[in-house]
Amino acid sequence: MTIELDRQAIEKSLDDLCNWACTLKISDIPKDALANAALILGDNIAAIISAADEPEVKAYHQRLMAADSTKQATLFREDGPQLSLLNAALGNGLASTWNELDDGYTKTAVHPGALSQPLILAAAEAHGHSFEDVLLATVGAYEIGTRFARTWPGTLPRIHPHGTFNAVCAAAGLGLLRKLKPETFLSALTAASTMVSPGPYSYPIQGALIRNAWPAAGAWLGHFACEMAELGIGGTASGPYDVFQVGLGAPISKASELNINLGSEWTVSDGYHKLYGACHHSHAAMEALEAMLIERPELRGGQDVKSATVHCSKMAMNFNNATPKTTLGAKFSIPHAIAATLVHGAEDPGNFLDQSLSDQAIKDLSLRVNLVELPNIKPWPYDRPAKVSLLLKDGALLENSCEAALGSSARPLDAAQVLTKIHQLSQASAPGLQKAVIKLREEISLDRLGELNFSRWVQSFYRR
Repeated sequence: MTIELDRQAIEKSLDDLCNWACTLKISDIPKDALANAALILGDNIAAIISAADEPEVKAYHQRLMAADSTKQATLFREDGPQLSLLNAALGNGLASTWNELDDGYTKTAVHPGALSQPLILAAAEAHGHSFEDVLLATVGAYEIGTRFARTWPGTLPRIHPHGTFNAVCAAAGLGLLRKLKPETFLSALTAASTMVSPGPYSYPIQGALIRNAWPAAGAWLGHFACEMAELGIGGTASGPYDVFQVGLGAPISKASELNINLGSEWTVSDGYHKLYGACHHSHAAMEALEAMLIERPELRGGQDVKSATVHCSKMAMNFNNATPKTTLGAKFSIPHAIAATLVHGAEDPGNFLDQSLSDQAIKDLSLRVNLVELPNIKPWPYDRPAKVSLLLKDGALLENSCEAALGSSARPLDAAQVLTKIHQLSQASAPGLQKAVIKLREEISLDRLGELNFSRWVQSFYRR
């Protein structure tokens, strides 16, 4: 296909996507997709809450609270303080991926929930939107974000998806919440496409904490893009092609991904939920190792382990920094993840927090973890396998494999497991969140969404 035909195909498919999104009704979305969206909302709010007292996040939240007495939307931390729409979106956006516990999508790397929901939630609360509006925007933004990422997967592994699609996901959510007309919605998405944050994919591996701020930046930019579009200030229909393919260097575009199976395929049902606060590419290895340690509990602590080898995918080979300097670097270090699992167990909540960086046992073991590329990786959803080999000091060799981690699309968590995670992450600061998510799912199943007030639902997270 020539460049011009490729550009025209993108314009046509994008126009189809915008027309579909702007005419989407809550009754068009299957109940199971809405129920998944409710779990995703709860999971991501819990992930935000879990990071609220991380030193950098807490300091930013304190700065926002000190300067803002507006009471429009909730900052998801203890006591749920109220801020302006944008400040709430910024504060929640900074926390959304901080602890690496938000949901994700693995057909191609993108986290549309974390990139769209901080703005959706703040705007819905500030402007009194119905829960039907909120869920429609949540599902629609997820669909649009995943489809953009599937259309231009070639920006990886140079450019990080949190920056590549942050403004687009946020603008999609707000545009749907505001019920923009298709032409205005298209203008907002194309404007947002020109405002992306082209952050290097290497930043999380290097531990550059600015990577955690890209969802917050996207919330501000997505809001601005919608404001501009409503005033007639937008991009061009070919803008996404010019940005993602020409500008950011995706080698090909897949225009059909923008409009294929619209209304019959729901990407909120294709994602994953994390059990461990680390890059998803480390989860299969952590799970395989944890199973070995359950059978051989005397190996916990790692004193009898001479070395460990993780056989993994080509993409996972990037996460090989054995000496991370920040908590983000630790979360994106497979050597650190394996060492922490050996020392403390896979589910220890401190494995990727500040104290882990100075844990001498983890530091020593990390240097003895090697990564080897696995051949013949299967297609999604089995594209993130791992085999772990432990060489013991007595010469014994132990091995175990995990084809796909628990929580992935191949082995999804059931609702009860996600709700348990939500409770564990939020019970100290927002003890009503799990109950609120259960209530939301019940109202969906009974076709009673119209009876649930969104602002009161958010306030129910907190003891008042």
